[in-house]
Amino acid sequence: MTTLMPMGGALDERKDPTVLQEFLRRAGGKRARILILPQASARRDTGQEYVDMFKAFGAKEAVTLEFRKRSEAGTAEQVKHIRKASGIFFSGGTQMRISAIMAGTVLESELLAAYRRGTIVGGTSAGASILSKTMIAYGNGGPTPREGIIQFSAGLGFTDKFIFDQHFRQRDRLGRLIYAVSSYPGAFGVGIDEDTAAIVEDDSRLTVCGSGAVTVVDGFEVTDTDVAEAENGRVAAVANLRVHVLTHNSVYDGKSRMATLPSRQLLVD
Repeated sequence: MTTLMPMGGALDERKDPTVLQEFLRRAGGKRARILILPQASARRDTGQEYVDMFKAFGAKEAVTLEFRKRSEAGTAEQVKHIRKASGIFFSGGTQMRISAIMAGTVLESELLAAYRRGTIVGGTSAGASILSKTMIAYGNGGPTPREGIIQFSAGLGFTDKFIFDQHFRQRDRLGRLIYAVSSYPGAFGVGIDEDTAAIVEDDSRLTVCGSGAVTVVDGFEVTDTDVAEAENGRVAAVANLRVHVLTHNSVYDGKSRMATLPSRQLLVD
């Protein structure tokens, strides 16, 4: 089974570390060997902070690969750590830093091979965006899809079925995700709130984990859109778009395109 775990950023690792602990659990719990890739961050100590955090949560091993140059990607030592890891985690920051350094290298090939072998791959904020083949690189906030609201780039390509966006509700990013799906209705748009994760198993089944929501934008039933004709910041129209807002333990099935909410027990006097 393959598992991707994009996270929406601003993880609450102190008061309620549910999301990171779920990542650790799926990576093997106390037997987990976590590999951290901090290249998206401009801060020198980001990788070590995650090492300390995962060790405090009980991981058997946590290692960070500290390099910031493309020429340093893909060493024998790095490959050794990737092949040994049970969980691979990308930090937040700027997603273009990751792709500029890693895309097309031996390191990228090894990361994709590890994912296909069953190693869980996750990331927060920029580390979530980089996971998809078509990546939201930059963009603006706003509830309405407009020409120019978004800039695409190539991500690392762990999935070509989902496009991930992060800090979703907090930064008002619905408009740009609708624009993305209107541009390519064959993909699922997944907007992830802060302190929340969308756990994607076998490139199909999505389960929500965390304190916020995951917004799934499904364009399969779109009957018409003028997104290709919208110019000069004009609003793009789209008809018959489906949107789901899902919270903790909700499930979206990418095959049936159906969402299921967790059962609730009503208290009656």
